[in-house]
Amino acid sequence: MTSKDNLIKLLLLLSTVFSVLVTVLIVLSMLSETLRFFSFVSPLEFFFGAQWSPQTALRSDQAGSSGTFGAVPVFTGTVLIAFIAMAVATPLGLLAAIYLSVYASPGIRKSFKPVLEILAGIPTVVYGYFAVVAFSPLLREAGNALGLDVASESALCAGIVMGIMITPFIMSLSEDVMSAVPKSLIYGSLAMGATPSETVRKVIIPAAMPGIAGAVLLGISRGIGETMIVVMAAGLSANLTVNPLEAVTTATVQIVTLLTGDHEFDNPKTLAAFALGFALLIMTLVLNLAAQHIVKRYRERYA
Repeated sequence: MTSKDNLIKLLLLLSTVFSVLVTVLIVLSMLSETLRFFSFVSPLEFFFGAQWSPQTALRSDQAGSSGTFGAVPVFTGTVLIAFIAMAVATPLGLLAAIYLSVYASPGIRKSFKPVLEILAGIPTVVYGYFAVVAFSPLLREAGNALGLDVASESALCAGIVMGIMITPFIMSLSEDVMSAVPKSLIYGSLAMGATPSETVRKVIIPAAMPGIAGAVLLGISRGIGETMIVVMAAGLSANLTVNPLEAVTTATVQIVTLLTGDHEFDNPKTLAAFALGFALLIMTLVLNLAAQHIVKRYRERYA
């Protein structure tokens, strides 16, 4: 190897070590602050408490509530909005991927896929404005027509708009996986007399299922970590409810709320943000590991 190759190899090694080191430092810093939080608040109260009201007195000379830190309403809202988002994004993304990979002509695929992928690059605050200005009033009017009381800020509104945002993500990954299915399998299925729809259901989707499952799980991780859409469309109320027509909040929104302004990192209110963040880190880590396990363990290899 030449000196130039050795230099490039060294730079790549340093980049890898730096990335791993930064990740480890982030995890350790969050873990240390989380342990400090649990020195003020019992882990049982945090993980199983049903009331979230983190307002406390920041200094000894201030009057304020002692605060309650039951995070069940926060995590319930997080899961509810993520579930609604995936209920929207998964079928839309898969149907779009099937059309582009199987039915669309090369010209249409070349034109449509980049346009759909652009949606994934739109800032989330734009989706939030769309939810507040256009979609939320439309949803309330539809609810009134059906005799339903839809809150101005609701989990349903935030979940649907978030699903629209995640759809291009799932579509792009699923389409790439479906397009990678060997053409010999597809042509063999068609030669045996199967229709295109039967080929999709019995050949393409089973062959691409590990990649599709991985795309869906990664989409769930994206939904769990979303903030701006929830802030603008779902509100800040930590309500323990599974009714999608009511206002809820998520862990990321509460993290932003708790860390907004000048605070000292020596009280439960501020440290609660790190506990929520560490819990989200574990959740997304589990989802990402599950996605990788599915892709590696159940991928079918075709010659």
